[in-house]
Amino acid sequence: MILEKMKTVDRSVHALRCADGSVYLSPGLQGRIFCSIGEELIHKLDFELAAHPTGSFNNIGGNSLWPAPEGGAFAYNYPHGTWCVQDGINKVCPTLSVKSESEAAMVKSITLLNAKGIDVKLEAGREVRTADISATAAKFKLKAVAYAETDTFTPGEAYSTDDVILNAWSLEQFPGADGIVAFGAFDNASAKPGQIINDDFYGDPLARIRFADKLFLFELGGPNRLQIGFKKDCCPHLIGAYDAARGVLVLRKTSISGGTYVNIADNDQKKGTYSTEDIYSIFNGAAELNFFELETIAPMIVRDGRLVRSTLVSNTCIFKGSRENLSALLDQEYGINPKEIIK
Repeated sequence: MILEKMKTVDRSVHALRCADGSVYLSPGLQGRIFCSIGEELIHKLDFELAAHPTGSFNNIGGNSLWPAPEGGAFAYNYPHGTWCVQDGINKVCPTLSVKSESEAAMVKSITLLNAKGIDVKLEAGREVRTADISATAAKFKLKAVAYAETDTFTPGEAYSTDDVILNAWSLEQFPGADGIVAFGAFDNASAKPGQIINDDFYGDPLARIRFADKLFLFELGGPNRLQIGFKKDCCPHLIGAYDAARGVLVLRKTSISGGTYVNIADNDQKKGTYSTEDIYSIFNGAAELNFFELETIAPMIVRDGRLVRSTLVSNTCIFKGSRENLSALLDQEYGINPKEIIK
C-alpha cells in the first residue's frame, strides 16, 4: 500500500481520498503534496533520499512551495552568490491540521535570506482540498484524482519592495523525461513566440518547442536541462504534460489575478526582475535527472510600497487511461485540440 510505504519516510503523512486515488499531505517532508491513482504514485518520490537526507538540497519530489524569484537582485536561491535551497524550504517542516475528510492545511514559520542581505520572516501556509472529478472521469472512462491548493507567503514584518519582493511558486515534480510532451494553452491567437515563452533561463529551450492551435508543445528529455516561463502577455490558461508510457495526463491551472508578477528565472536577470511576468513555468530535467516539473506562480500584493503577501491558488487534475479517451477529454472538456499532444 502506498500510504504504508510513505509512512516509512514520514509517519505524519495524511491521505485525503479523491475519486480513484488519494492526495497525500506530507508535513514530515517539508510540506510536500503527492498523488496516487489506485496503487500508482503519480509524483516523483525519492524514498531513499527521503529516508537519508543530506546536508545540502534534498530533491525528494512531489509538489513543494518555493519563493520566487530564483535569481537576480532579489534572489532567494543565491543569498551568498552560490545556488542553494535554504533551510526554510529544504528542512523546516510544517504543522498539519485536518479540517475534514477532503481538506487539510500545513503551516510553518521560516526565515529566508535574499540576495540583498535581508532576512525575510514569513509564514508559509498550504491549504489543500480534493476536487470531485469522478463524473468527468466516468464520462470519458478514465481514472482520475484532483485537488486545489492555496499557497500563501505572509511577511512577519514590514518590508519595502526596494529590499524584498516575493512570489509564491508551486513546483510539482513528476518522474520521466524522454517521450513526455509538456504543453501550454493560451487565448491570444496572435501572440508571437516572444510573448508566449520566457526563455531567459539557460540553454536553448526553443529548439525543443513548437507552436500549434493556441498551444506550445515542449518535448521533454534530451541531453540538457532546460526551463521556460509562460508569459502573462499571451493570456495563458493552463499547462500540462502527457506521459504516453504511463497513460497519464496532468493538467495544472491558476488564474491571472491582480498584483505584481515577476521574472522567476535562475540567472542574473540583466533585464531586471520585472522584465517579464511569468504565470507558469516548466522545467525539463532531461535524461540526466529524469524528471520534469509543472509550475504555477502567484502575483505579489503590494501596498504603499510594502510587501503584503503572495497567494497562489492552483488546481491539479491527473487522468489515466487510453490515448483515445484522453484525447476526447482534452477536446470536449478543455477545448484543446489533442492531435499535437497525444499521438
